[in-house]
Amino acid sequence: MRTTNSSIAALAGITILASMSIFADGLPTAQPAPTAAAAAERSGDGRDDRDLDGSVWVVNRDLGELTIFDARSGKPIRQLAVGAGAHDICISEQAHTAYITAETLNQVTTVDTRTLEVDTIDVGPLPHHVEPSRDGKTIYVTLASHTPAVGTPQYATINTENNSVAYVTTSNNPLARSHGPYPSRDGQTVYIAHDIGDELTAIDTPTGTIDFSVAPIVRAEEVIQTRYGTFLWVSSRGDGTVKRIKIGRNAIPKSIPVGVQPESLMLTPSERTLVVTLRGMPAALAFVDTVNLSLEGTLPIAGAGTAGDLAVMTPDGHYVFATFDFATASSTNKGGVAVVHVPTRTVVATWTYPGFGRPHGVWYSTRKPRV
Repeated sequence: MRTTNSSIAALAGITILASMSIFADGLPTAQPAPTAAAAAERSGDGRDDRDLDGSVWVVNRDLGELTIFDARSGKPIRQLAVGAGAHDICISEQAHTAYITAETLNQVTTVDTRTLEVDTIDVGPLPHHVEPSRDGKTIYVTLASHTPAVGTPQYATINTENNSVAYVTTSNNPLARSHGPYPSRDGQTVYIAHDIGDELTAIDTPTGTIDFSVAPIVRAEEVIQTRYGTFLWVSSRGDGTVKRIKIGRNAIPKSIPVGVQPESLMLTPSERTLVVTLRGMPAALAFVDTVNLSLEGTLPIAGAGTAGDLAVMTPDGHYVFATFDFATASSTNKGGVAVVHVPTRTVVATWTYPGFGRPHGVWYSTRKPRV
C-alpha cells in the first residue's frame, strides 16, 4: 500500500500541477513546522514527476460509482457503476485488474484496467477494505468491519488468476472484526487491524495460523510494515494516536498522538515520514517524524464542514491523493480529492468529485486505461 527535491524544483512542480488542475479550488493551507527529519526528506534528489503520468481511481460509496482521474490534470477520464456501497479499491498491476468492495451487495467488483470491462465476485459478509499481495496474485478483503452482529473475525482471499475465494480466521476473539489488511513484503504474513476487538494480529499465510497478537489498540484501523520488516505502524482511531510496534511477541507499542480519528498510513521511501489521514473535521493529514517519534504537524486539506477519508501515496513519495467529503452534500458541497505535495507539506490542487455523495476509497496506478 511510496525523497526529496531542491526548493526551486519543488516550487516549479507545484506551480505546474496547480495550474493544470481543472478543479483547483485555492483552499487555504497551513504547513507543519519543519523538523530535522522533514528537512532530510526535502533535500536530495531532483524530481521529474513521472508518477503524475498515471491515474487516480476513486470510489464513491453513496453513488456506488468509480471515477478515474488523470493524475496530472485531475480531469475525469471515465465513470463506471461498481455496485452499491462501493467502499475501497486496490489494483493488481500484474493482473491488470481493479478490485472494489461493494459492501452492500456482498461482492467485490472487478474492473479491467485496460478495457474497463466490469465483473463481480461474491465475497462476504460486508467486504470492507482491500489490499493486493506484492506479487499481485492475491487480494485480501476484510469483512463485517463495523458490524459486530454479523460474521466472524475473518478475511477473504481472492486468487487473481481464477477469482476463487477462501476465508482465513484473523483473531481468537470471536467478537473481533477485521478492518485493515497489510500483506508483508515477503508474502509470508498478513497483518490485520481489528476496529472491533481493538487488536492487531499477524497471520501466517502458508498455514493460516495466528503468529502473534497485540492488544489493546483502541479501534485499530490500518497497519503498515517498515521496509526491513522490523516494525509495524498502526493507526488507533479510538484514541487519536499512531503506534509503532516491534514485530514479535510481547510487543510494547510506542504511541504518538496525531489528531482526530487517524486511519490511512503511508511511509515515504526513506521512511523518515509517516503520513496519516485524519477522519475528523475539517479533513486533514498528519505528518509523523519517524526518527524522533513525534508529530511534525497537521495540514488541513479541505475547508470547513469537510471530513477526512482515505489516501494513497505515489511510489516516489512526492504526492498524496487524499479523499474528503461533506457531512451534508449539496451542489456547493461536493467531496473530492486533495493533492498534497509531501516534501513541502502543501495542498497543490483540489479535484471536485463530479457528483454528489462521499468519495472514499482511492488508489494510484502508474497506467491509464485505454479509452
